[in-house]
Amino acid sequence: MQKVLYTIFVLCINIISVFAQDSLDIDFSLYNKVVNSPQDSITKYKNLSREAYRVGDLNTFKTYSDIVLAIAIANDLEEIRVRSLVNIAIYYQQTDQYEKSLESYLEAEKLVTVLPNGSYLKILIETNLGNLHNSLGNSELAILAMKKALELSKDHDNTEEFENVAYSVLGTAYLNQKKFHEALTYMKLSKKLAIKMNRDDNLIRTMINISECYLKEKKYEDVIKNSSEVLELITNKESIESKALTQITIGAAYIGLEKYAKALTPLEEAKDIGVSGGFLKIKMDAHNYLAQVYESLGKLKKSLGEQKAYTQTRDQYFKTLSKAQRLKVEKESEIKSDIISQQQESIVFLSKEKQLSIFAGVVLIILFIVSSIIYWNRRRKLKEESIQLQGDKLLLKSENEVLKDKLNTIALTNHKQKISEQNSQSKEFKKTSFSLQEQEKHMKNVLEYMEEKKPYLDHEIKQSDIAKNLDMSVHLFSEVLNACFKKNFNSFINLYRVDQAKQLMKNPRYKHYKILAIGYEAGFPSKTSFNRVFKNLVGLTPTEYQKKHSNSL
Repeated sequence: MQKVLYTIFVLCINIISVFAQDSLDIDFSLYNKVVNSPQDSITKYKNLSREAYRVGDLNTFKTYSDIVLAIAIANDLEEIRVRSLVNIAIYYQQTDQYEKSLESYLEAEKLVTVLPNGSYLKILIETNLGNLHNSLGNSELAILAMKKALELSKDHDNTEEFENVAYSVLGTAYLNQKKFHEALTYMKLSKKLAIKMNRDDNLIRTMINISECYLKEKKYEDVIKNSSEVLELITNKESIESKALTQITIGAAYIGLEKYAKALTPLEEAKDIGVSGGFLKIKMDAHNYLAQVYESLGKLKKSLGEQKAYTQTRDQYFKTLSKAQRLKVEKESEIKSDIISQQQESIVFLSKEKQLSIFAGVVLIILFIVSSIIYWNRRRKLKEESIQLQGDKLLLKSENEVLKDKLNTIALTNHKQKISEQNSQSKEFKKTSFSLQEQEKHMKNVLEYMEEKKPYLDHEIKQSDIAKNLDMSVHLFSEVLNACFKKNFNSFINLYRVDQAKQLMKNPRYKHYKILAIGYEAGFPSKTSFNRVFKNLVGLTPTEYQKKHSNSL
């Protein structure tokens, strides 16, 4: 994982050459020349390079590493060339460009084949490759690489330094395999060595890994305690990425404890660092956790914004992963979606039972209290609503016909029926305040307005708002809906909202959106109304409908 990269960077930082100007202004041809004292340039920019990495300016760090590589190639400095390739690989790994990172490591590996087994560079590359395998989800390869690095380090003077990094990578590999006991064993060995060597940078990285292990075990109080100790260790000399990773785990722990308000500050800080530093994985995780927090706090607009940002960042992140890792992450997302769907289905089931109980109680009250006349009036009303509901279901059943065309067909049919009734009766009973010609005109205006302006997407839209925009009185607008479409305002608006929700759930761009986000995008003011109306009109819950169409997506 990315958490071990800072230590690896410290091991190889003394080879970085940097140039203090923006990468767009660099002319690399100036460095592809033989010079008398190339080491002077390398030493001169070493501190600038370290600072760029510390503050998370990875683009500048990459530019400086490219300059060093150019100087090394021009002056036949093979060791400097190898270490420059390692730093470039670190940049690509930090920015989640894993294929390019692997290419750089493999190029460096070819250059050190002639070196003895105890060579510092050989061990360094093997250690970094193990860390890269962890990032790609290849835990077995990471474990093999680390065991090889430990074997090679036996012939090196600075054995403990490599053991410290190797134990940390091994702990992460076992953590990815959900072998928490083995993971903690290696992480604690790494922590012990870091304390012995008085290396705060290594200690910070190891303790971040320990926090993540506690998080996987749902030991949230231990996460917060351990991570708070990490924050005390982090100074201005440490990589800003370490602070972001620590804040992510603290925020996730507060979510686990359902203390959502406390999770906001650390997650927002981690997101800011991820954005400014170009840490794609940190940014993605922060957006994901913040979407959960805002949803739990009832701030649906902010939750939707974070959900959109998470989806966009997630798409960028997937493009950087190998095929195997992409499938692994997608599978994890599917499992999480299934869990959420099962929870929502359980809620809907309980809601149905509650509704049935209430309905039974109402029926009993009607039988004992209400007179026979009121009872029959109630039955008549229910029958009319049932007929209208069946009509609404038919309107939404055909997936290949536009809702506007369906409503237009219904209105024209009603219109022809009334003309026929008018011609067949000597004395027509005037049911509306306008003529059939005016009725047709109003009907067209209403349908065009709904199609073009999409007022139903506004969660707070009122009948008076639409009537005003159509230059109608509220009474006239209500009369048009009843006469032309045989619907009241709520049923008319809900038809458009359910149709919009169905289109979103069939759109690949919204495949990973939560049900709440889909309902909010379609104009529903709450999850309760979305579930109830959608089930009534479609015959399936939103979750069931989304799952049904997920395979075709």
